[in-house]
Amino acid sequence: MKRAVLGTAGHIDHGKTLLTKALTGVDTDRLAEEKARGITIELGFAPLKLPDGTTVSVVDVPGHERFVRTMMAGASGIDGVLLTVAADDGVMPQTREHLDILRLLRVQTGLTVITKCDLADEARLSAVEEQIRELVRGTFLEGQPVCRVSALTGQGIDALKERICAMVAGIRERSGERPARLEVDRVFPVEGFGNVATGTLTEGTLVPGQEIELFPNGVTGVVRGLQQHNRNVDAALAGTRTAVSFSRLPRGYPQRGQTLAEPGSLAVTDCLTVVLSITEGCPWVIRNSSRLHLFHGTEETVCRLRLLDADSLRAGGSGYAQLQTERPLAVRQGDRFLLRFFSPVLTVGGGSVLAWGDGRLKRNRREVLERLERLASPEPADRLRQLTEDAGLEGMPAERLRLLTGTAPEEFRREKERLTASGQLLELPDGRLVAASAAESALARGLTVLEAWHADYPLMKGMPQAEWRAQAAPAGQTVPEELARLWADGGRLRWEQGLVALPGFEPVFTQEHKIMQRRLMHYYREAWLKAPDRKDVDEKFTPRGPLYPQMMRHLLASGSLIALTPHYAVHFEAYEQALALFRRLCRENGGVTLGQFRTAADISRKYSQLFLEYWDRTGVSRREGDVHVLRGRDTE
Repeated sequence: MKRAVLGTAGHIDHGKTLLTKALTGVDTDRLAEEKARGITIELGFAPLKLPDGTTVSVVDVPGHERFVRTMMAGASGIDGVLLTVAADDGVMPQTREHLDILRLLRVQTGLTVITKCDLADEARLSAVEEQIRELVRGTFLEGQPVCRVSALTGQGIDALKERICAMVAGIRERSGERPARLEVDRVFPVEGFGNVATGTLTEGTLVPGQEIELFPNGVTGVVRGLQQHNRNVDAALAGTRTAVSFSRLPRGYPQRGQTLAEPGSLAVTDCLTVVLSITEGCPWVIRNSSRLHLFHGTEETVCRLRLLDADSLRAGGSGYAQLQTERPLAVRQGDRFLLRFFSPVLTVGGGSVLAWGDGRLKRNRREVLERLERLASPEPADRLRQLTEDAGLEGMPAERLRLLTGTAPEEFRREKERLTASGQLLELPDGRLVAASAAESALARGLTVLEAWHADYPLMKGMPQAEWRAQAAPAGQTVPEELARLWADGGRLRWEQGLVALPGFEPVFTQEHKIMQRRLMHYYREAWLKAPDRKDVDEKFTPRGPLYPQMMRHLLASGSLIALTPHYAVHFEAYEQALALFRRLCRENGGVTLGQFRTAADISRKYSQLFLEYWDRTGVSRREGDVHVLRGRDTE
């Protein structure tokens, strides 16, 4: 059976509640205040059985301007609308604002209904129809039937049901593949069950026993029971009005305005990057840094507007913006939102969420706007490519990308496979996706780094992997080891034993190199603990030819010489002797002063200080006043 949620909309006292009762037999005004004042204050809900046997849900919303927030909460989950215009009043201010809201929320379809037809003659009804045609021109209601009814006499009700039946048949059903999501628009206590939440299940499926999270608070619980139109059900499907009871939920939850969803399926943020449209009838200029009311789902908060490609927007204008909210919201890519002025209180615009967590984007920058254009693309592949580029070399887990692109699992899987097969994306063994353009750029940089390394260190088998991963990546990033291994598997570099090298590179250790090595090692052995100054070494060996700097870099990189500072190094055997002496003295005395080490090692204060500061710096020891003591396992 077709699943759909219909909503009423229109000016106050234009017969929305009476129309709902005439269609469904249910009086949706529950509150005593609603009965006394004759106006709808809270959302009302009723099942509507159509001539073909389909049952859909109807959400009756308030028409008074003071309750537009409640109207927005109800309209955020509807598939089609019955826009009411009273025959005696015609089109009124709230009629126009409600239609603006429906357009901004991207409601799929609807019908316009002239109510109270028993109060008007044919000439008046024709005039109202002309007003309606002018009102809906250029909207999703243009060309749709205009139905005449009287809820009091029953005139036109059966014909309206037939029209609704045809409209519902054309509604595209909501996705059941995506994670479950329900915007809570009403909470009430039920004895024996605790607080029950109701709302439209806009995506996914809910079943008893399923774990859920209440966003943005992060509170988790378990679905205890489900009802639809006062009937217990074993499962609730997307596109249905649903009441949910809970177990294992803290006292005071759920709350109206929260979003019930599968754990981890939404992002919580106080900064949204959006594409924004201003209503055609907005009488004011919307300026950068304006403070506005933001409506999203069933939640309302205050936000600060930052326009990214203009200083202001006028009626009918659009652009990219950021919204800094006073309270965090739970969002997904593609979510719709609305904006209203503080005073006068009027809907001025709305749009869709492109991203979050972007930080403060620079205004009027071409590269920023081009990125947002790709994120705003209706094609999932464009959004997927852009988000992987944003993620850099670290990439992003596939499930996280699916959330950010706002696509259903099967659609995401198809796009991912297509983009990886065409070489636009790389999938790492752990499931992360990396933009091929970012990976190729890093590989080109990495190969250049290796060429320079091999030229400087021709005697080493390769460059240390950690050092190469940092140098091959853009600033602030590092090449993932999984990505480097993919390149190695493809023969584009060599990755082994902690070193990385160009394919086919082998160190060339000539007889001349061996002679230079013996001379340098002999020089440092003779110096022993009295670490030579590098300037003296350079003066002695530079005249011997170009092999000296190559061999010096090799000995330092291979650990044959230990660099205590950039200017002083010692033979590795001398270093081991000094370290053994230091550890013995520490264990015998609990710690060592500079004077004690100098005496025991029979070297000057200068050389003693080089060793002690090196061990403090590298974590062998730490200084406590004038005493150096061993750290960690060295103390055992």
